[in-house]
Amino acid sequence: MSDRKKELAIVVGCGTLGSRVANEIYDTGANVIVIDRNPDAFQRLGSTFGGLTITGDSCDLDVLMKADVEHASTLIAVTEFENNNIFVGQAAKVLFGVKNVIVRVVDKTKEAIYKDLGIRSICLAELSANAVLDFYKGGSGE
Repeated sequence: MSDRKKELAIVVGCGTLGSRVANEIYDTGANVIVIDRNPDAFQRLGSTFGGLTITGDSCDLDVLMKADVEHASTLIAVTEFENNNIFVGQAAKVLFGVKNVIVRVVDKTKEAIYKDLGIRSICLAELSANAVLDFYKGGSGE
């Protein structure tokens, strides 16, 4: 891994959201490792991404350890599988002591559970609905 900043961010899931987040964080100067089951998904990162990629199942603790999770300052789980995101987020927080954990969720009603664990959750449906309603009411959507 390069000796950029000491900050290490792990992004789990290299879909449209994960690849964008990984690139944006990499552009801040942080070290970034992206994990995805599908090696073809890493093409979304583009040629300017200089972080590392790991092909594997993020629910496998060995894969997380290969990503150096015990030294990560941030883990962001944004796969399309809510249960995987939650498991990985809990493992990062509880087993490996990652301070900043963010997970993509579908079921907004479970947010209190994640908050009690110190895990931040983001619900894309909720964010989208809020933006649409803001546009509907004549707002800027920001």
